[in-house]
Amino acid sequence: MRMRRRARRHRIGVALLGAAALLVAGCGGGGDDADEPATKAQFVTQAAAVCRDVKQAHQPHAEKVDQLPEGAGLERVAPLLEATLEQSRTGLARLRALDSPAADKRAIDAYYGAAEKLLEAHAQLADAARTNDRATGEKVAATVEALSNDERRLAAAYGLKHCEDVF
Repeated sequence: MRMRRRARRHRIGVALLGAAALLVAGCGGGGDDADEPATKAQFVTQAAAVCRDVKQAHQPHAEKVDQLPEGAGLERVAPLLEATLEQSRTGLARLRALDSPAADKRAIDAYYGAAEKLLEAHAQLADAARTNDRATGEKVAATVEALSNDERRLAAAYGLKHCEDVF
């Protein structure tokens, strides 16, 4: 039972990282008119398009995780986490590059901050997996759900419904 929960957490982590990694492919800059700031609706629309693409494109990553045999060693999970982590960081940077409404800076920055905390936890998971440090991995994995919930809550509160599970 404990192994299944740990495997599930690893699968969730890899799936979220995979989704974030694919964010890179769908991100673009802000609007065509650099003199006019984006409206909330424009920002949400751009972010939603990116996040929908991410969720659709992350499927191959989730399949790789699902193909791991039950009880697969951390050394088999580590490459999946490490391969997507840098791409995930790049994806967040590209999401940050979208033109966003200055009036909503606090809410948007809170979402970005939650995503960064989640990515840091994934980095710690990747390190623990790479070094086969189960104790640290389990400790960090125990925090991932709360961090994911925070990211989802902030995304939903701002109206980024399609971005609730990107990182």
